[in-house]
Amino acid sequence: MFCCLTLIGGLVLFIIFIVFLAKRKKSLRIQNRVNTLKDKANSWDESEVIEFNPRTKLLEDDFNEMTDRLKKRIVVPNLDEPQNSPYGTPATYVNMVADHMTNSFDFSMVNNVLCQFKHFKTVIGDINLHFIHMVGSEEKKSTPIMLLHGWPSTVWEFHKSIPMLVEQGYTVVAPSLPGHGFTEAPTLPGVSPCIVALTYHKLMVKLGYHKYIIHGGDWGAIIGAVMTHVYPDHVIGLHNTLNHIHFGWRQVSQLLVGLFAPKLVYQTHQEEAFINPISGLEERMYKKFAFFHIQTVIPDTLGYALVDSPLGLISWIGSPLVTMSAPNNDPKQWRKGLINYGLDNVCATVLIFWAMRNAQASLRMYYDFYWNDREYLENFTIPTVPVAISNFPNEIIHLTKFTSWRTFNNIKQFTYHDHGGHFSHLDNTDGVVEDLTTFIHKIQ
Repeated sequence: MFCCLTLIGGLVLFIIFIVFLAKRKKSLRIQNRVNTLKDKANSWDESEVIEFNPRTKLLEDDFNEMTDRLKKRIVVPNLDEPQNSPYGTPATYVNMVADHMTNSFDFSMVNNVLCQFKHFKTVIGDINLHFIHMVGSEEKKSTPIMLLHGWPSTVWEFHKSIPMLVEQGYTVVAPSLPGHGFTEAPTLPGVSPCIVALTYHKLMVKLGYHKYIIHGGDWGAIIGAVMTHVYPDHVIGLHNTLNHIHFGWRQVSQLLVGLFAPKLVYQTHQEEAFINPISGLEERMYKKFAFFHIQTVIPDTLGYALVDSPLGLISWIGSPLVTMSAPNNDPKQWRKGLINYGLDNVCATVLIFWAMRNAQASLRMYYDFYWNDREYLENFTIPTVPVAISNFPNEIIHLTKFTSWRTFNNIKQFTYHDHGGHFSHLDNTDGVVEDLTTFIHKIQ
């Protein structure tokens, strides 16, 4: 009996030792990744900051070329599709956007809205970076806010939020992701979220902001988390609208446990109501992330078609804009998603990608994330920097506050909203701006 207990005890200690070594090795790999990133950033050349006018890139000739091609398109047949097509982007939607673009859309409106902001460009490393920079009041200028968008989006996403923040006195810096909007496609491969995070930090330092607040959604949430992890002495606080920097077996197991024993997982009824309705989740997730699989494996194969075809651009770029704004991200409810996101906003976003011819480069971010950054992004934690998370019902996925703590150890604010989705700056502008400013007041 004693020998058996000794053997079992020794086996348990051995397993604990192996787990400790594995965690230690992983921790060292993460720290080495951080050191490598900092060394890489320190070696980059930089250019001066110059003013930029969006009208020099959003040309009427580009718009006319796009609409001419759409007018000459082969009209997408309906193929007897059901009212809510299960086959992908519905022909009804593609034709609706194409018809609106050619017959009703006001091209000049996009330039007029964008030109109310001050735009600049600068080269950092291999990236010819575009950004909006609006200086607030002297009182609040010491706490600039960096607004970070994701895919398939541009700084157009913030065109309603920026004036609201500036009116309250805040300084706002909103860069365009490489290969998105007015930041040109990188000339070298490997521009992953980690590389973009280093670029954005160097931009803030170049502008004289050594302390700043980050707000992000989609890639912006991940890039902001990397900036916070690598430069915790510079980031005053992080506010995200996408809450799954890590999504592995722990998060999946919590969803499953919550399905059968919700009291073990959810802290409030509100949290349970947000996360627990997972009927049909597998089907929705499988279809929802089909684009993710393609873009992490063969982004260029698809990218060539998007650069050449405005109809293809509407179908591939325009589709997630509405499905990620639909109730429960359900593609069958794309009409409601279109109402939430706005038909003009779809056209403006597609037009910017078309004029800059950078849709192909935007897809590469997924490849470079998956093959370069994934282990690091799945394992780091942010122990001290204050974090706030805004949860919108139509976001692509939700995690509990407890699960979020695995990544963010100092959550100061965790709010739920009754409407809004993946692009909350467009379908719940007041809510996301109020959350952000409330968080800033809490941590200052």
